[in-house]
Order: sequence, then C-alpha cells, then structure tokens
Amino acid sequence: MASEAVKDFFQRLPVMILVVIFGTGSWVAINGMWVELPLLVALGIPEGYNLASYLVIIIQLANIGPLTFTLANWWAPKGLKIETQTICVVMVVGIASTLLMVFFWDETTVWDIDNSIHSTALLCLTFFLSIVDCTSSVAFTPFMSRFKHMYLTWYFVGEGFSALLPSLVALGQGVGGDICIANYTYNEVREIDNKTYVVNCTAWMQQPKPANFPPEDFFWFLFCMMSCSAIAFVLLNVLPIAKREYIRAESVQSIKSSSSGSSAESHGMLERSKDMTGNHGTIDNSGDAAQSKVLNSQEIELIPSPSGLSKLQYAYLFGVLAFVNALSNGILASIQSYSAGAYGLNTYLLAATLANVANPVACFIVMAAPSMSLLLVGVMTFFGTFAGSYCLAIAAMSPTPPLQFEMIGSVLIVLAWICVSGIFSYTKATIGWILRNQPDNRVLLIWFGGVTQLGSLVGAVIMFPLVNIAYLFEGYYEDACADYANHTSCDEVILTLNQSVVYVPVSFN
Repeated sequence: MASEAVKDFFQRLPVMILVVIFGTGSWVAINGMWVELPLLVALGIPEGYNLASYLVIIIQLANIGPLTFTLANWWAPKGLKIETQTICVVMVVGIASTLLMVFFWDETTVWDIDNSIHSTALLCLTFFLSIVDCTSSVAFTPFMSRFKHMYLTWYFVGEGFSALLPSLVALGQGVGGDICIANYTYNEVREIDNKTYVVNCTAWMQQPKPANFPPEDFFWFLFCMMSCSAIAFVLLNVLPIAKREYIRAESVQSIKSSSSGSSAESHGMLERSKDMTGNHGTIDNSGDAAQSKVLNSQEIELIPSPSGLSKLQYAYLFGVLAFVNALSNGILASIQSYSAGAYGLNTYLLAATLANVANPVACFIVMAAPSMSLLLVGVMTFFGTFAGSYCLAIAAMSPTPPLQFEMIGSVLIVLAWICVSGIFSYTKATIGWILRNQPDNRVLLIWFGGVTQLGSLVGAVIMFPLVNIAYLFEGYYEDACADYANHTSCDEVILTLNQSVVYVPVSFN
C-alpha cells in the first residue's frame, strides 16, 4: 500500500513540478518590477521616487486585460473555453516585454504634457507586463481546473514563488549607492592672526558604487522565468503524463473556482468563478495573487452559514475591504519610496522585498487556519491602519524623518511595511474566506472583486496628483560626502615663520 503511494507520487512529481513552474509566471513580472524600484531610483531614473506612484496607476489601467477576457468569455459560444488561447497570448506578450526591457529600460523621451524627461520605454513595457499579470488572474486558474484538485495547491505554490524568487534575487543584487572619494588636492593661502598659512586641502566627490549586477541582468532573470512558465504551459498541454492527470469529463459534477492576482503589492484582487459544465462567470479584479489560494482551495472543507450574514454585516465587510485596498494598493503603495527611502536605499530595498514576501505568507496562514470572525477582521484592520499611518507619517516627514541615521529607525520602518503587507493581506484573504462560506457565494465573490478594484482605483487616483502634481512628498537622497563641509577638507597647514617652514597638522572645514 505504502509502496503504491510512493510510486504514485513519483509518477505525478513531473506534473507537479511543471504546475509549480507554470504558476511562477502569474505575477513574477510586476513583483519583479516592484522590488527593482530601489535600484532604479538609485541609478537616477527620471521619475525618481515618483516611480512607485506611476506603477500603481499603470497596474490599475492594466485591468483592461481582465475586462477584455471577461467580455470575450461572456460573449463566447456556450461551451467554448478561451483560457488556453488567452494564456498563449499573454505568455508571448510577457516574454516579449521582458526581453525588450533588457535593452530599452533606460530609454527616455520628453513628454509634451509637462515638458519633462520620462522613462517612456520602461513605463510602456511595464503597462504590458501589468496586462499580462492581471489577465493571468482570470486565465490561469480556469486552465488549472482541468487538472485533479491536488494540482491547484501546487499551482499556488508557484504563485508564491512568483513573489519570493524576485525578492531573493533583488536582495542579492543590492542597490549599490555612492561612495566618497578624493577628487583632487590643492594648496590654499590663508591669513590668520597676521600669520600666513598655506593649507593643503582635498576636494571630495561622490562616485556611484554599482550594484552586484545591473538591471539588465535582473530583467534577463524575469525573461527566463516567463519563458520557463510558457514552456511548462506547453508541456502541460501536450505531454501524455500531464494529460493523464486531467479530470475525466464524466466524473465532473460541478466545480467552481475563483481566482485573484497580485501586484508587488499593487496592488487589487481578481476573482473568477467558472462552471465546468460550460456556464461561465468571471470576477474582474486584480490584486494579491496568494489570496486566491484561500478562495480556491479545494482541500479545505467549506463551512457555509445556514442563514448567511445580515445586510449590515455585508456592508461592514465590503466597507472594510474597500478601505483596506484603497490604503494598501493605492495610497501606501504610492509613497513607499518616500517612506522607506528616507532611511536610505538599502532600507528601501529591504522594505520592498520583505513586504513582498509577507503577502503570500499571510495568505497561507489564512488557508492553514481560516477564521470566520468579523471581530478579527476589524482588529486586523485597526493594526494594519496603525502601521500604515506610521509609514504615511514618515513619508510626510521625508527627507528628515526621526531616527534617520539610527539603526532603530530603519528597523522600525521595515517592520512597519512588513506589517502593512502581511496584516492587510491577511484581512483581505479572511474577508474572501468569509464570503466564500456564505450562501450565494459566487455573487458575493463577484462583488468582492469589484469592491477590491474600486478601492484600489480610488486610492491610486487620490495619490497620483498629490505625489506628481502637488509634490507633497520630498525624496531623500544620500550624500556620501556629507561629513565634509562643501565637500572639502583641509587637514595640514604649512606655517611660514622667519623664512623657516614648519608642518603643523590642524583641521579646517
């Protein structure tokens, strides 16, 4: 018996691996862009600290992809499944966009709208990558519904890797920074107390210290991950060993699945319910990909409420959901660079990458120990708002926040961003779990997707003009030569007295 189980596991192992690799392509591009922002800022990209707010708006606009898929799916003839064709298109677009990003990420043009230089190629390619990732939310999970239920879990493991792997690579890449080096030396004559001093001075200058590898190499990594995901998708469609793991048509009663997608925490949730009998319904939204594991898990027994929640309780849940998404995916995401960057680019890198990892971890906790408590939703929202308020306050005080040059200041802001991402992800996933356990849960999950997207859009629209037009926030740029006044130091004086020369070491700044 045990030997048969082991044999069965190893027979299925290649398919499991392919499913995981396929899942990594879901949100890897935008997660990768999000954790690469600190280095792009360090390299002096024209948008500077405002780049995060541009990325938030771009992700919201990219929901045209899921909307198009939803409309096409709605008008398609009954029984026609278009997710396979859709995945082929988004894979090609994703691979092409990441490849073009390698060569053109630093290309700039002047925009007539504000007569300023912008990273046109980077922003345009990011838009196409956002369409790919947002559309994956509605296309990938329906494709997985043709496989046996156990493979859905492995797909979400791959989705988790789409956040984890780019974060680990970005941490290994670092952000470089600036170092202070001597530029040249010169002598300066000074009269002090009727005595002549010839001062030996050194002029210092900042020199960029490169990261461990350039952005081009990071974009090559994203290209390779997208390519591997595409290859895995093809193999899942053609390999006999993969086809053997399909659900037999005669054994299918009625299987519903809903899905969501993530944005380096950008980010909204997109849910999709699909009936395997041929009736299709979609939930159009984008957001935290790992939360879909909670809403789609086929291995956790649902606990439907016999009577359902009251209208007031539904209003409470949807109100909290809109608020949390407006804050996490719109407002706070737009100012993360100002908040964490105020303590240095290395702190910004840690905050961006660790917060990115906290998202799937929090959602896995919900799947492992789900809760139906409305009180817990409120408590977690309060603590998440508290951490978010701290991040927002620090951004408002940039470029001179408290504890700026203290280790404790960097630790606090990194922990705050981890809490924001983890707590809000947990809150959204818990709300999704509660709604899924209600009568008529399919309609509720559609509303879940709509409210999530609406909240994210409102937050993004509020913050974009405040950041890019009103300029309410000011970025902090480190000065490696700040210890030298005017970037100059004078550390030796040649004292001339009675035609004799004496060397006297003193310090002038």
